[in-house]
Amino acid sequence: MGFSQKQVARLLGHRDATMISHYEHGRSLPPLRIALGLEIIYRVPVAFLFPGLYGEFRHQIRQQEESLSGAGQRSLF
Repeated sequence: MGFSQKQVARLLGHRDATMISHYEHGRSLPPLRIALGLEIIYRVPVAFLFPGLYGEFRHQIRQQEESLSGAGQRSLF
């Protein structure tokens, strides 16, 4: 969107851009409120902002769904 890290930090209520840098470099995960704020600022879904984490979590859940559907449960999808 053309915002600097400092501008993004201000929009999110941070005093400086340190945490924005940590989020962007994968050194830290933002709390849900901040993640939603980033989604709003960058105008992309949270899943697009954290594709590795999303893919890993999705894979784990799909595996659990398969084990549930194999244990006498109806397939969820």
